[in-house]
Amino acid sequence: MPFLIKRWLYVLATGFILVFFSELLFWGTDSLLGLVETWLFYSLAAYIALAIVAHFRVNTVWSLFLVGAFYGWLVEGVIVQTTYENLPLSLSDTALSWHALITILVGWYAMRRALLEPRPYRALAWGAGIGIFWGLWMPFWGFLDEPELRTFTLEGMALLAGLSVPVLALAYWLQNRWTPASFSPHRVEVSLVGSLFVLQFVVVVVPLYPFALLILPPLLLLVYLALRRHRQTAPPAADYIVGLSGRTPALNYLGVLLIMPAALGALALVQAVGLTPAPQYAIYVVTVSAGALLFLVSLLYHLNISGRVRRIDQEQADSPQTSGQ
Repeated sequence: MPFLIKRWLYVLATGFILVFFSELLFWGTDSLLGLVETWLFYSLAAYIALAIVAHFRVNTVWSLFLVGAFYGWLVEGVIVQTTYENLPLSLSDTALSWHALITILVGWYAMRRALLEPRPYRALAWGAGIGIFWGLWMPFWGFLDEPELRTFTLEGMALLAGLSVPVLALAYWLQNRWTPASFSPHRVEVSLVGSLFVLQFVVVVVPLYPFALLILPPLLLLVYLALRRHRQTAPPAADYIVGLSGRTPALNYLGVLLIMPAALGALALVQAVGLTPAPQYAIYVVTVSAGALLFLVSLLYHLNISGRVRRIDQEQADSPQTSGQ
């Protein structure tokens, strides 16, 4: 039981990190109750992502991006249905362009890795970069018709960042504190959580978008096959759950808190100089393109790695016969 509790505490801390980068950094929130509900849904998606990391011994950036793709399509293709609303662009936007690229690679991986450094410089650099990106991106919503997605005022941004960023720093601290020695979920847990997503897909998504059956399962199967090959050829190192754990100097958490002033400074500059809408659309184009490209590269990388390993194994198997002739 203690292992079960610690595992789920770790999942909940991870879930808040994911919901910060996937939702608050993306467009904010409209209510505290809605944020708590979203956090719980994202924690279930985080559980699946962490189980995949552990099962397939994910310990490279390329394999981690595939996990991000799985997580992104789980969120956008099951919890919500944006994957099917603007095809084919919506295959990358936002599952790959935001969830995989920004939430998983930047929020879950790069920032955590920076926090483990003995000195705070890398964490400060990542915190400043994330904050500047946040402040530059937020005015994008001012060009949309939905009134609840209007661009933030400095006061509103200060409130959002001031309340969420300290919780984000706490989530990183708790995540590191509760990192299990081995993330080994019980089959019953995996079955229950997985069944919830399957039920949501069958009962909610398919009736609305019947063609989703031709989109989401093949995409997830493709990711599964690539990750299975990674597991067969993975370097002999711990997965990123275990590998990204350890003592974090207290000063490094200042890097997370730096997100607040960096975001406010960037937003103030955007409003003062009128840096809209070109920078925001540039971010959109770059992230959507980069997400799709990185997914393709990740797939090709694992195919090539698998091919090389098979050739090496074949050469090693043939070498005794060759030397004996």
